[in-house]
Amino acid sequence: MKLKINPYYLIIFITIPFVIWGKLLILPTFDDWNTLSSPNYDPEWYKYLFSCGSFWRPFDAAFGYLYGYIGHQFYPTINHIFIAIGHLTNTLLVYMMCRELRIKPLARSIATTFFYISPCVWATVWACDSLNQTYSQLWGMAAVLLYLRTKECNSKYILWFIFVFIAAMAKENGLAWAVVPPIIAYGFNRIDKKTLKRHLLFGLSIAVAYAIVRLSIPHYFDYNPDYQTFSITRKVKEIGMVLVNSLMAIDLISILHAPSRNIGMAIATIVLSLPMFYMTFIRKLPVMMMRPALSLMASAVVVLSPHLLLSLSMMNAYASLGMVAVLVGYLVNSYRSTRLLNIAFSLYLLSALAIGIHTWYCSWKSGLMGKHLAEEIIQKTGKPVNNVLFIIVEDDYPKLSSFCVIPSDALGWGIAVSHANAYKWPENIKDTLVNHNTPPETIRRMTHDAFLKGYDCVWTINGTQTESIRKK
Repeated sequence: MKLKINPYYLIIFITIPFVIWGKLLILPTFDDWNTLSSPNYDPEWYKYLFSCGSFWRPFDAAFGYLYGYIGHQFYPTINHIFIAIGHLTNTLLVYMMCRELRIKPLARSIATTFFYISPCVWATVWACDSLNQTYSQLWGMAAVLLYLRTKECNSKYILWFIFVFIAAMAKENGLAWAVVPPIIAYGFNRIDKKTLKRHLLFGLSIAVAYAIVRLSIPHYFDYNPDYQTFSITRKVKEIGMVLVNSLMAIDLISILHAPSRNIGMAIATIVLSLPMFYMTFIRKLPVMMMRPALSLMASAVVVLSPHLLLSLSMMNAYASLGMVAVLVGYLVNSYRSTRLLNIAFSLYLLSALAIGIHTWYCSWKSGLMGKHLAEEIIQKTGKPVNNVLFIIVEDDYPKLSSFCVIPSDALGWGIAVSHANAYKWPENIKDTLVNHNTPPETIRRMTHDAFLKGYDCVWTINGTQTESIRKK
């Protein structure tokens, strides 16, 4: 008896070691330096376990304290390992959900591999600060699966409540999973309309319970200003980016990042991903109008809704990808002749793999730049200093997500220098941004004023040019 190995699953197993190896090579940049899951040496540790302005993410905070205990040198390695484990677990959950919804083996393998390698995942997989995004989806998907599998009513309610609450504490958008299980169940004829209404009410009660707990605990720090502004133009662009990234395999770096622009690469990825897009979303348009598909689309919108209202980035697109992947599996499930489907999906995989490698390279290069700049500043500073003013000359060089960052962002407001010094010095870094047209004499005057205010040293960065001036 011959053992048949599904080629799509084989691709996953073969690439896992390379994904983990590549991930471990990526260094922190920008938000990675001030995420709650970065090394935390604040003696008032309890603050971060409570609501920090826009965030309540004790799961992230626990990792920050772990680094503070075992040593900064393990950051971001442990983050990378847990993010990789989380993504692989989410991939498995997509497979299990497809199986639970009786999607055929081939369609199931396509949905699973689609999730694993979609361009939508790379902003999460290649990041250092995406623990929250990864595990928010993990616990949310697990809540849906347990809801579908659990027959005993009390157990269903308890597990549903616990898993969604944990998802919300990983990241706030996890709360949206509270209403997804009954939507999916109703869409696939697991419950009737009366039960749907009752269970939606219970899902909303989970949200109310979360709100009560969150409002009852102490609050620290300021709110994220990005969460207090709303631009229709920006939101339309963000939604367009998420849709393209979710439904096709197009190299957005080659299109959106001017210094990396490669029209040939962009066209190639568009051409390679179009056949799968056609066979899934165009040819199966009538199937998309059926209740199961509508329930999956509604669920994708629901779990993405917090980001739609606040801030929607490439990383946030990961939140709805699980539902999109199951939708892909459901849409291709009805194909009787699979030859063209396999060809189309193979072309999609080729494009997605190329995008993943390109995205990794840009992320790796950005992180390495931050490391080199930090080492350069330390060398120019010479001896340890306590209080530093970090003058950042505004850089109009284009940037894109966490893949392609500008030099000052790679340094993370100077935190990269502290990290390279084992967080021993400087004790205090105050950053300030000045216009790129600022004359040198103005910067010299700012440096002089900084010394009068008690700063020991002034760092400046202009593009990739750094300078360190110590107080005499």
